[in-house]
Amino acid sequence: MIKPPRLEPGATVGVAAISGPVRPARLEAGLESLRAKGYRVVEASNLRRREGFLAGTDAERAAGYRELLTDPAVDAVFFARGGYGAARTLPLLDSDLLRAHPKIHLGGSDLTALFAFASGRVPLVTFYGPMVAVQMADGADLDWEAVLAGNGDREVELSPSDRLAPGVGEGPLVGGCLSLVASLCGTPDAVQGAGSVFFWEDVGEEIYRLDRMLTQLERSGTFDRLEAMLIGTIAPGRAGTESPAAVRAWLAERFEASPFPVLMGFPAGHSPDTRTIPLGAKVRLDADRGTVRFLEAGVA
Repeated sequence: MIKPPRLEPGATVGVAAISGPVRPARLEAGLESLRAKGYRVVEASNLRRREGFLAGTDAERAAGYRELLTDPAVDAVFFARGGYGAARTLPLLDSDLLRAHPKIHLGGSDLTALFAFASGRVPLVTFYGPMVAVQMADGADLDWEAVLAGNGDREVELSPSDRLAPGVGEGPLVGGCLSLVASLCGTPDAVQGAGSVFFWEDVGEEIYRLDRMLTQLERSGTFDRLEAMLIGTIAPGRAGTESPAAVRAWLAERFEASPFPVLMGFPAGHSPDTRTIPLGAKVRLDADRGTVRFLEAGVA
């Protein structure tokens, strides 16, 4: 894997929008939080565009991202928000261009599609974490600065009750938002699980839909020769009838006979205080001890 250069104090951050349109107030709050930390900000040309449910046309969103990627003044590319639309830009992107400009990419949710493209075709380590007009707009105390500087926590300890299947697995971290990973099945950018630790999380999906997506990935071969599975935050999709306890009970039943170790409850995903994790970097998941150890930094 190619590791991007680490983020330095006072760096210039490009803010891209290759998915849904950005709410102006949330965007301004997120941009101000970056400036308050001492970063310079460069906006993608389409950052404030709205074209129905997208932040501009496919061509505009791809072009705005490419401008930041190739701008020598931009040190890292952060994404404004998720939503939908990143996968539509992939046919317009050039993996050779991404390989020639291996910058930090930070985002989550719909960015799963772009990160799978970067991982499979470059291959570039990317960072699944907060977004500018989402978590950063709330001013929460997040760990992205430490992780992007190469100083993040090397080990995260979970509760013993979070073990769904025993064992130890080690390999590069892959995955992202479950619905996006499932949508990539059958495409050139499908996530490859063999020899890897598969991370997933999601929000607003009913239990049967989560189960259907896992079944699709299982039957497609994504989980063949998987080393381990790490489950992040899950917000139930049917408010009032599907509680976190119901999700936990379903997961426990689904993975009780798993051939690979499984841990749930990792604090990353669609949550206000999400952790930042390096997709493509090697991790060791010890379900027996309830720990996740990052064996290497995601930056050079």
